[in-house]
Amino acid sequence: MKASILRATVGLVAVLGGLLVASPAQAADGADSVRVRYPSWTSVSGGLATANLDFVGQKTVVFRNFTVRDICPGDGRPVRAYMTMWGTNGVRRTWASPKADTNGCGPNGTNFGTVTLKTSLTVARAGLTVCVYTNSAGNLRCVYSGGRDNPYVSAPGTGR
Repeated sequence: MKASILRATVGLVAVLGGLLVASPAQAADGADSVRVRYPSWTSVSGGLATANLDFVGQKTVVFRNFTVRDICPGDGRPVRAYMTMWGTNGVRRTWASPKADTNGCGPNGTNFGTVTLKTSLTVARAGLTVCVYTNSAGNLRCVYSGGRDNPYVSAPGTGR
C-alpha cells in the first residue's frame, strides 16, 4: 500500500512540475524598452521607446503597444523609434519607417498600437531602436535595446 501511494505521489509531482516549466514562447515574448539621452549620456532629456514583443514564427514579430516618447525638459530635438532585428547570421537590421512622437513633450508619448512585421529574414532576435534626430542632420544619437530572443529559431552566430 505504501509503495502505491509513493508511486502515485511521485507521478503527481512529475505532472505538476511539468506544468510549471515555461514554454519557449512564454520565456522569449515580453516587454522591451530602450532610452536615449541627449545631448549627454547623463542628460534628463532624450527619448524612450517601448513595446511588447510577440514572436509568431521564424519570420514574424508582433510589436504590441508600440510607444515612442520625447522626454522633457525639452532639448529641442524630436525622437523616433525603429523596429530592429538580428538575423541568424548576426547581422542587425532596422525595419520599417520610423515612428515619431507627435505629442512633443507630452507625458504619454505617441502609441502606434500593434505593428506586425513579416520579413524574409529568419529573425533570431528582435528589439527597438530609439533616436534623437534633426530633419537636416538625420539621427544624432541612437540606442538599441537588448531585445528578445525568438523561441522559434536556434540562433548560432548571434552571440546570444
